[in-house]
Amino acid sequence: MDQTSLSAGSDAADLHDLALQRYAMRLGSDYFIHMAGALGDLFDGNLLTGLVFLTIAQGSVQHLNRRAQFNAMAVDGVFPDELRRPVSVLGVSQFLGLPYETARRHTGRLEKMGFCQRAGGKGMVIPAEILRGPAVQALVRANYGHLRTLLQGLRRGGEALLPPQDPRWTRPGDLGPI
Repeated sequence: MDQTSLSAGSDAADLHDLALQRYAMRLGSDYFIHMAGALGDLFDGNLLTGLVFLTIAQGSVQHLNRRAQFNAMAVDGVFPDELRRPVSVLGVSQFLGLPYETARRHTGRLEKMGFCQRAGGKGMVIPAEILRGPAVQALVRANYGHLRTLLQGLRRGGEALLPPQDPRWTRPGDLGPI
């Protein structure tokens, strides 16, 4: 939506939606920037290495996380190593839209730093021991804090911009606001 269409006869609902979208964008940007900083800190300032790390970590258990809910197989939130599937460098490259050589370089860096390991010739995995370690635990705590801030902001801003009884805040079958 451009400025001319806004000024040329836009109704209050359109402006209301635009304001909500911009508010959500600001909160999402704050969350992303804070997490990018925390992720970069874990990998000596290299955010791309951090993104490759997250891609391997998430990709290796994607088959176990089809539904967005707690999974009892993930003891303390971490799946056992035997349930993980290796993630190929090509898979990392394609998922992140990186040249293969860039993905290979960053997975090699992670391996050298001790954050991931090769699983035969099938790809890379991040062992549960690493995910439970102090460095990753600090990232998990930072994420939790930043995510709580994001959700609180969405709740506060959402209530100010859209009343909770607005049907856009519920999904069919839900008992209340999202």
